[in-house]
Amino acid sequence: MAERGGQAAAFGFQYQYLVTLEELLATAEGLRPGVSAALIEPTCTIGEAAHDTDAIDFDLVGHGSSPVLAAQVKSGGPGTELSAPAAFAVLVRMIKARPRAKTYSLITNMRLHAKAVHLNRLLDLTDPEELRLKLATLLERSPKQEENLHSLNHDELSRLSRARIVPDSREPHELREHLRERIRRFRSKQRSGLGLRSAGRMTNHLVSEIFRRACGEFDGVLTLDEFRSELLTESTHLAHDLGNFDWGIMVGPVPSQPDLPRPELMASLHRALTESPEDRVVRSCAVLGLSGIGKTSAAAAYAHDVADSYDQIFWLDAESDAALVASYRILHDWLAPQHEQANMDSEVLRNRVRALLSALPGRWLMVVDNASDRRRLLPWLPTGGRGHVIITSTNQSSWATHPRRVNVAQLTTDEAVSLVRLRLSADNALWSETHEQTATELVRNLEHWPLAIELACGYLAGCGLGLAEAPRYLEIIRDRALDDEQSVPADYPRTLVSAILVALQRIGRAAKDEREQDTSSAALASIIAASYMASRQIPLQLMVAAAVLSKESALRSGLKGPMVMVESPRNSLSVLEIHRALRSESLVQRGEPLSAGAPHQDGPDHNDELDETISINEIVQHVVRGRLEGSGSMEPILSRAAFHTQGWLAEFIDDEDEHRMHQLVPHAQCLAGHALRLGITSDDLAVLYGNLGTAHLRTGSLDEARIAFESELAILMDRTVPAPVLELKTRVPLVDLMRKQGARLDDLLPHLMRIHELAQQIAKSRPIDAVNPVANVLVTLRAATHREVPGEPVAGLITDLQTLAERLPNTAVSEFLAEIGRITQALSGRDLPDHEIEQRCRTLLSDPRLPLAMRINVIALLAEALAFQKCWSGTEAELAKLAGFATTSTLDPMPIATAVHNVGLQVGMAFIQNDTAALPVLRKLVEIINHPDGERLAREPDQPLKLLVLQLLGAVDGGDRTEIKTLLAALEGADKSLLDPAHEIGWRLIASMAAMTATAALSD
Repeated sequence: MAERGGQAAAFGFQYQYLVTLEELLATAEGLRPGVSAALIEPTCTIGEAAHDTDAIDFDLVGHGSSPVLAAQVKSGGPGTELSAPAAFAVLVRMIKARPRAKTYSLITNMRLHAKAVHLNRLLDLTDPEELRLKLATLLERSPKQEENLHSLNHDELSRLSRARIVPDSREPHELREHLRERIRRFRSKQRSGLGLRSAGRMTNHLVSEIFRRACGEFDGVLTLDEFRSELLTESTHLAHDLGNFDWGIMVGPVPSQPDLPRPELMASLHRALTESPEDRVVRSCAVLGLSGIGKTSAAAAYAHDVADSYDQIFWLDAESDAALVASYRILHDWLAPQHEQANMDSEVLRNRVRALLSALPGRWLMVVDNASDRRRLLPWLPTGGRGHVIITSTNQSSWATHPRRVNVAQLTTDEAVSLVRLRLSADNALWSETHEQTATELVRNLEHWPLAIELACGYLAGCGLGLAEAPRYLEIIRDRALDDEQSVPADYPRTLVSAILVALQRIGRAAKDEREQDTSSAALASIIAASYMASRQIPLQLMVAAAVLSKESALRSGLKGPMVMVESPRNSLSVLEIHRALRSESLVQRGEPLSAGAPHQDGPDHNDELDETISINEIVQHVVRGRLEGSGSMEPILSRAAFHTQGWLAEFIDDEDEHRMHQLVPHAQCLAGHALRLGITSDDLAVLYGNLGTAHLRTGSLDEARIAFESELAILMDRTVPAPVLELKTRVPLVDLMRKQGARLDDLLPHLMRIHELAQQIAKSRPIDAVNPVANVLVTLRAATHREVPGEPVAGLITDLQTLAERLPNTAVSEFLAEIGRITQALSGRDLPDHEIEQRCRTLLSDPRLPLAMRINVIALLAEALAFQKCWSGTEAELAKLAGFATTSTLDPMPIATAVHNVGLQVGMAFIQNDTAALPVLRKLVEIINHPDGERLAREPDQPLKLLVLQLLGAVDGGDRTEIKTLLAALEGADKSLLDPAHEIGWRLIASMAAMTATAALSD
């Protein structure tokens, strides 16, 4: 479409003012020395006549308004060309209008004609007469410009040799992006920072300031000081205009900024991440060193130091696979809040987050803290996007071949002494030469190890004598070092281990009365419990409960799940005092709250004390475990910790608090791992495995769930005394899980026979414990028999379980499950009218006690019942609810998959019968299928083909020829034999008609 005159003029002014802004930025950056102001659309400069006011678009002038650069900006539409005569004419006007300018620039976005390029080269000639001769040859076919050339005197030709044509091939959006990034870099160097949106706002603001001068305000003068002042507008003012900050945003448990500067370490990190030009390939750097050396502190210091250079900073805990998954879920919720806690397994989550990161327009920094195995971490690391990644790890051999590594060594003497001074001298004026010498001797003996120095300062501060106690402290840890030489981990200084042990010993000896003695004992027991959990975000209340509250006491008190130890004078233990005792010796640090990053606000009944956490250094955990193991039975300690941890996990699962559930999984896995290492088994550990399995099942991590359930079952099978209730509650979800993994009914027979046997055993003595497991396994089996005809043994077991269920008492859950089973059977067998099935579903949904997982199932069944009645508007409404659950819940997607399959069959038949009323339902089905997690709906071998058929029908309905062509090709290449001729007559017909309809649509 042709460009209108007004549009061309607007484009020209926009380009001109953007170029003016670019030159002002170069001046502010110091690239144009001697410039103090810009004159926008000037009529003249001081001492010069205004005979050609349009010759110059802007001047850069020095003090006294002496012109440094005179510039003219020429713009043109796509494909326009600037000829040599036209360029020469502009240059001549410029040198005559500004005879005293040092340089002249003709800046243009037009393509230069070959002769214009040659003209630009000729301007390099310094001899005026040689320049005249060469230009005469170049302009011989342009009489007017040839005459213009002959009119130039010697002085004007000299000025012409100071002029240049500056070609600019950038599109306007590219120029704006370049300016935004340049403004951000400038502000970052001044510690002011700027985000993507605020950089755009700042660019527009500066252009408007240039426009005001062009209109004659301030006599067209924009001084460099004024420009710098506008450019460095207070960050708080920008954030106020935007409603919030859009740069330096920290997501995840980012530690506070360390108070000890390590400039050489910061410089190494900066070089590693910025040594090559910016592109969309993510650069990563591995920060390596032993535990307690300061890797995490270095990464945190860098994140705070360069926060103004990034839009967003993400902090991930990679201590374990579970911790990494939990961190990625928090990151996903931040990047895609409209898909909160989306129902996806770890692989889908990983790929989604990587895609979201690669799509971010602004710059970001990711810190992956405490990574161990490079091979396991690499698939998680983003490779595309405008980001940098810092990985901290103690595993130096694993990262030895990483191209960019920063090895964190001990502190320098000056840094180490500065750390002592920070911790022990509140008043620098009191720091003497004696203090300096004592501190130097202290850090030398501690081998400049940061954690050892922190522990020493904690001890010395606790004594109340400060550095005066340092010689005695050194004598204690030297003796300790000799005694414990064999227990020192490889490559760690002996004095570090000694410092840890002295700190632990001091806690035990610090008590002055009985109450303090209780606190000291509880603090020591708490650090032991913490040493068998993950090292980050250990819930404080859980740690203390695992240390001091026995299972028997908890059960006698009727306490269950997370509990808060109330601060009271009558209570001999204070969690706050235990926390203080550990922190005073620098053994733990305050952690990020358990609720940090949660997508939802907690209700008024939530106790915030449950969210308080601590973090502990891994070397402290290692030393504590090393001193403890081998000195007695570890079973009571780990079983008590497992009892409390599984109680917290079960509570979060029951409350559908998925965020806290994910945060607790790393601690549960760590406990289970240590128990496995030590060969410890107990009922509490078995239950912990079971709750781990349930947590994994909630998130769709079927392989991890199966490992957990099978581990629980292995512990139960090793018991000398059978535990039929626990075994029954383990086998039932295991059967459901195996079915979801594709196991056939015959493969499940051993489990099913054992479930029947266990249920019969406890039916008389503990019938209430058999009700829900039997009801659950019957639901699984009824769903399975829709897709597979059971053999005689399985069919007989189903009959026996149904008979048993009729004899058992009812619970709300069992009643719900039984009714869901009857509805499922009715839909399959068509032995109830569809309207009656609909009414049964609506009755269930009206009961507020119906759990969320069952509610989703019933909504799916209601959608099927409505589709059978061809009540398409009602079907669409129920599918819309399912679509919402698909993006906001991690619950099992199987009911949604079944609904898509069964409703899809009815909609497909309606489509080939030209029932246009069903089209909105088809569109809703395709929306669910096309959701990023849609592939998880295809659990059965033939389901991907059925989903493809529905997508093709949707494309035909939408009329998208490209999509029709792509999907038709996929359908033609698919294996149609997956659709069983005996059971899938309807789907085979729909697939055939879909292909025919698509072919016809392409031929129209």
